[in-house]
Amino acid sequence: MSQLVPLLELKDVCRYYTSSEVEVKALDKINLTVMRGEFIAIMGQSGSGKSTLMNILGCLDKPTHGEYLINGQAVAELDAECLSALRLKTFGFVFQRYQLLSNYTAQENVAMPAIYSGMDKSARLTRADELLARLGLAERSLHKPTELSGGQQQRVSVARALINGAEVILADEPTGALDSASGEQLLELLKQLNQEGVTVILITHDPEVAEHADRLIQVKDGVILDDSAEQKREQPTTQQHGHVSEQIKPLPSVGTFESILMAFTALHANWFRTLLTLLGIIIGVAAVVTMMAIGEGGKKQVLERIEAIGTNLILIRPGGANIRSSGDNASLSLEDANALVAIDGASYVAPERSTRATIRFGQYDFSGRIKGTNPDYQFAKDWQLAQGVFFTEADIKSFAPVIILGDTVVKQLFQHGENPIGQYVLMKNAFYQVIGVLQAKGASAGGNDMDDEVLIPVTTGMLKVFGRKHLSSITVKAESTEQVAQVTEAIKSKLVARHGKEDFMVFTTDSLVETVTETQDTLTYLLASVAGISLFVGGIGVMNIMLVNVSERRREIGLRIATGAKPTDILKQFNIEAWVVCILGGLVGIVIGFAVTLLIANFNIPIAYSMTPPLLAFVTSLLVGVIFGYAPAHKAAKLNPIEALAED
Repeated sequence: MSQLVPLLELKDVCRYYTSSEVEVKALDKINLTVMRGEFIAIMGQSGSGKSTLMNILGCLDKPTHGEYLINGQAVAELDAECLSALRLKTFGFVFQRYQLLSNYTAQENVAMPAIYSGMDKSARLTRADELLARLGLAERSLHKPTELSGGQQQRVSVARALINGAEVILADEPTGALDSASGEQLLELLKQLNQEGVTVILITHDPEVAEHADRLIQVKDGVILDDSAEQKREQPTTQQHGHVSEQIKPLPSVGTFESILMAFTALHANWFRTLLTLLGIIIGVAAVVTMMAIGEGGKKQVLERIEAIGTNLILIRPGGANIRSSGDNASLSLEDANALVAIDGASYVAPERSTRATIRFGQYDFSGRIKGTNPDYQFAKDWQLAQGVFFTEADIKSFAPVIILGDTVVKQLFQHGENPIGQYVLMKNAFYQVIGVLQAKGASAGGNDMDDEVLIPVTTGMLKVFGRKHLSSITVKAESTEQVAQVTEAIKSKLVARHGKEDFMVFTTDSLVETVTETQDTLTYLLASVAGISLFVGGIGVMNIMLVNVSERRREIGLRIATGAKPTDILKQFNIEAWVVCILGGLVGIVIGFAVTLLIANFNIPIAYSMTPPLLAFVTSLLVGVIFGYAPAHKAAKLNPIEALAED
């Protein structure tokens, strides 16, 4: 006949604690053998070591010295994942204070350990209902613990211990919080389970409760004083001979979807605190979206103004690297301007020569800026007429004495409301007929009055006004912004070929656009940084609230670990709770950010929408959840279940 293999076996087990530099011997050289199917009562007064013994038997604690074997396998050789699998499949705990989750129904409390065994939701809820029905709680399955009596709560605790088919039930003072009738019912239930082959280990200080067991072990000061095994125990029929269980392996982690459901349940249980946690993320994300939309809107507005001037304009001025640059330099001529017309990609070429002179009409005069140019000027500068017509090529060739006035000049000369078109004005001892009035443009970015403008044919100006035939500048408008570089190189080549040297300078609006863009980007990033700081502060808030959350839910965490949750399961659950908070906060923040920008737009503040700011804010909020949620989750995963379960 093969030798019996104990279900549980302790060999010279010691458990020492250090308190105020004094070593306390909770257990001292305990030797204990538990066979399958036994009903054992471990009895002792408070502080005798019986609870420490139960914690070691249930793999919630480890001995300081000695060896603990389960089905012949040394527990010391198992890592945390395997110990979790052992607690999940081998042990079921029945606690004195029931340890039920207050926000779960009886059904959900019973089914909770089955989450960690990988049982799908419908199967575990069905199994929970079967166990509750067996224990007489079929009609109370959807009630929460506060709606159940003490005896009913303890029966729910027993059903939870059985959900994964535990071989051993460890009951710690299970009748301590019950009245005598409920206590008797619970003890009868434990007897019935024992008769069905379940090993029951009952921890108690009450001799009347201990009498229900088949074997009584008395513990005092950490040692076993008496074991009635030799007198009472009969060999159970359920014992197995020569059998060692399969090697214990860690179970798969809880699925992500299941963890998300648990996260939502936990967050909903304390929705007001969750809302306060969300606020920090919502404000941060909304600020990022709003600030970046304002920054992008400002940049867009400035660029639009530059584009109104012309992003495809090329300005040529006389002078060069070693030549003094001034309007009196004679390096540019009207013939140069005419030669540039043939360049591919050049839409308009406007020669310019400027001076200041006094213009008189009747008793009024005005000292304005006189500019000689050609018909291309109005298209190159995109300047429309408010009245009249622009001069033509025929006027250029005939040296016509015609003039076009800016809005400011018209207001100064025609103060009695005369129609300027067709009138004659005096300038440089010659009369010019007014044929057009330019549309008002207002002040430039530098504050100069753009409407202080008087245009005459360039040939007429050289003959009657300027006294010289060279140009102050030439403005070339390329067909598109993309062709600016090509046209610029062609201009340089053409003029160098004509002059034999580079005695001119070429400017484009690209550099202005680049400078403005860089400046606006800097301001946008500054605004985004300020908003990002608020998001960072929100992340710190998430971490603080989650740390408080862990502290308040220590008993729940201890219970989950005791019923089979692996440290990685706890880590995953609390990480996902932080992620859920930050993802929800990010989504709500994006919506609020867009709403705020719409409101701001009503006050004529430039706004520009794009997917980048909300996407950036959302990704950042997710990273906040990952970074700031890890520390609380790690703390929860490392929690000592014994200390957690002992808290009130």
